[in-house]
Amino acid sequence: MTDNRLKVFCTVADTLSFSKAAALLGISQPAVSKNIAVLEAEIGGALFIRINKTLILTDKGKQLLTIASSILEEYSKIDSIKE
Repeated sequence: MTDNRLKVFCTVADTLSFSKAAALLGISQPAVSKNIAVLEAEIGGALFIRINKTLILTDKGKQLLTIASSILEEYSKIDSIKE
């Protein structure tokens, strides 16, 4: 069980790369961009600052990363009790 948008976000935050996250997740880079854009719209602000080819987490991004990581950890606990 997982929330795919949160998984995409955490992977981008960990790698600081849309293309590396796409490769790790086995999805296209445009799909990663779309997921991040949807999250940014839902949150109401940018999650990353894009400077040339460098990606930096914003304050909102840092806050979301803390929360999303906890949520994904809880999902993994649910998976551990499945038969």
